[in-house]
Amino acid sequence: MTRKSSFIRGLAFGSREICSLLLFVVAVSFSTPRASAAVSDKDGSPAEWVNPFIGTGKGPGASQNLFPGAVMPFGMVQFSPDTEDKGLGYHYYQELLKGFSMTHMSGAGCANEGEVFLTATTGPVETQETAIESPYSHTQESASPGYYQVRLQRWDVNTELTATDRTGMVRFTFPADKAANVVLPISHTLKNTTGAEVHLVGDREIEGYVENQAFCGSKATYKVYFVVHFDRPFGSSGIWNGTLAGAPAPTTAERTVKQTNHEQWVGAYASWSSSDQPQTVTAQLGISYVDLDGARNNLKAEAEGKTFDQIRNSARAAWNKTLNVIEASGGSEAQERVFYTALYHSLLMPSILSDADGRYIGFDDAIHHVKPGHLLYGNFSGWDIYRSQMPLVALIEPQRMQDMAESVTLMYKQGGWVDRWPQINRYTNIMAGSPLTVIVSTAWLDGLHDFDIDSAWEGMYRDATEAAPANKPYRGEAGMQWINTLHYVPNDKVDYGSVSQIQEDAIAYASLYRLAKGLGKTAEAKTMYDRALYYRNVFDPGTRFFRPRNANGTWTPNFDPAEEDHGFIEGSGWHYQWFAPADVAWVVNAVGRERFNKRLTQFFDYESPGWFGQYYNPYNETDLQAPFEFNFSGKPWETQRVVRRVLKENYPDTPDGIPGNDDCGEMSSWAVMSMMGLYSVDPASLAYELSSPVFPKVVINLSAPYKGKTFTIEASPDAQNMTYIQSVQLNGVAHAQNWITFQDISKGGLMKVGLGQSPNQSWGATKEDAPPSLSAETP
Repeated sequence: MTRKSSFIRGLAFGSREICSLLLFVVAVSFSTPRASAAVSDKDGSPAEWVNPFIGTGKGPGASQNLFPGAVMPFGMVQFSPDTEDKGLGYHYYQELLKGFSMTHMSGAGCANEGEVFLTATTGPVETQETAIESPYSHTQESASPGYYQVRLQRWDVNTELTATDRTGMVRFTFPADKAANVVLPISHTLKNTTGAEVHLVGDREIEGYVENQAFCGSKATYKVYFVVHFDRPFGSSGIWNGTLAGAPAPTTAERTVKQTNHEQWVGAYASWSSSDQPQTVTAQLGISYVDLDGARNNLKAEAEGKTFDQIRNSARAAWNKTLNVIEASGGSEAQERVFYTALYHSLLMPSILSDADGRYIGFDDAIHHVKPGHLLYGNFSGWDIYRSQMPLVALIEPQRMQDMAESVTLMYKQGGWVDRWPQINRYTNIMAGSPLTVIVSTAWLDGLHDFDIDSAWEGMYRDATEAAPANKPYRGEAGMQWINTLHYVPNDKVDYGSVSQIQEDAIAYASLYRLAKGLGKTAEAKTMYDRALYYRNVFDPGTRFFRPRNANGTWTPNFDPAEEDHGFIEGSGWHYQWFAPADVAWVVNAVGRERFNKRLTQFFDYESPGWFGQYYNPYNETDLQAPFEFNFSGKPWETQRVVRRVLKENYPDTPDGIPGNDDCGEMSSWAVMSMMGLYSVDPASLAYELSSPVFPKVVINLSAPYKGKTFTIEASPDAQNMTYIQSVQLNGVAHAQNWITFQDISKGGLMKVGLGQSPNQSWGATKEDAPPSLSAETP
């Protein structure tokens, strides 16, 4: 899900020249951030290539908001700095650092999380936000997988963060001759803190909870429980209680404080007397969404008795193992950094929610246990990640993918419905369609069967055919009563993206059609096939655009396909012209092949990237599949050209190296797949479109339940300078089709891609060479 600045949109629509100038200024004004220079970082491992500062910059609409802090693959904890009070966390070009919090989302488009906030100061204890924040310099800041470091210049305190799955660890090094303080303004989050409680326990621990509001307009709340354990007894400690505007004074007389309303400002602190030598204070922090016992046990299970360096080294080893599942070689150093950083960002979410003891909080607010050896995941950015991030996870992390599919199934069993964008154990109902249906269906069709498919099917089929009951926290598909009667979403009845709604629904229906066939559900397969074609009911044969339509069948007047949000979600008719992922062949024929190619070529005829109404928008998910649709229309060499251009212009090795919000790994995974020369326009079809790889060699290391050991892609030695595919061989046999199947990859093998500097307009160009579409199938 992506939210953008209306100011930047106005620039893009009003003046391409101004937008180009803005992007030029952004590109030339800031230096490339550096990865951590600490010992052991230069070891030739995949983690060496990861630069967590990529994608932390402003970018168009101040939308780039990845966090650079310490996290494990899919970790519950994302221990990272915050440069803003409310919002998205960290921006590379903001100059003040507020402190450090334990929870973040990776590039989501709404203010969210940021619970369990702390920082370090020296001298008298301060409680105001402006009194504890500090300037910082990127020359005194570093990051690598599982580690973050910065010097707080105001206090001359060096801060280091590392993490396990469910805990964080911070090491503060204070200057000599200064009293050392660790302050926890526990009321501080990045969203809307509705409650909190903090206790000083003995002389080494602080514990409590933070209650925060779910993101993007949701009124629901959730709790994060925490325990902070210090490596030394407090010299002194206390709490404060008041309002932020009132600058509450700290007191040592009390050891417990509770926040009961949004305006209250509470916290705790621990202090140590000054020393004639620099002193180091280390704290371990455990969190849980279940209860305090869960936070304590997570800390005991994952961090007890371990030093900071031991945890940091373990985190790096875990990342090296995870990143090494794809071995890309032969490209430039910048390409290696971009690729492995994108892969890193693709593997941060969904997040582990179950505790070390297997307990988790369900969508029924009850405590449940996962099966031994499994994990429960949450925070599915559905509308975004079904396109390429989840297919990538299914390919390279199949065991996790099965647990994620089971997590979606448990959401239905415990909460009553499958959400579009669940956060923790809350329904948010963000965006459109039934994206988790696409994800779960794709997982099963990929051959990942270790989850309760019967319950998953029941929940997904209900969502696809029934309106959600009233007075529930979930909403289901918008306009279901109209879908079931008119077979489209009327614009005069549903005021949020009526055209996009049915287009998004249709891709879910197509996924269920394919899943039903695989499960032997013949009648349901026919039902879902028919529903998957409902998108055609909003195709205007006069303009040959998808267009908003009223309940009486008339087209809305004064339709401008370049006008954003005119029946579309975060996009225009031009962006959604290409959105029928399961049935692109029908769109090509309905528009007319020649006109389709002319329009698609025009769509990419922009001088520089921007948020335009009539051109490709690399900053959002609405048209991510468009570069690959030349494969369906007989011009695959144009796909090869356009994909290379998008990669070059929108994925540099800079703080602005992610176009727009990363949306929990979606934009990053687009780059990972595209750099390997693969993409799936319709993941449940199991067809992977081909484009030109940027590396001479990529090895995908496969794991059970897939049969293969490795799938290798070999390209020309100078691949980065060779844009166009000349020929393809799959396991030694000439391959004329411009796509391969998921099974071609998962069973292992070798694909050789010959590249050249000029288009080969005969390879992959016939109708028979195009990827599959529903139009060619009989239910």
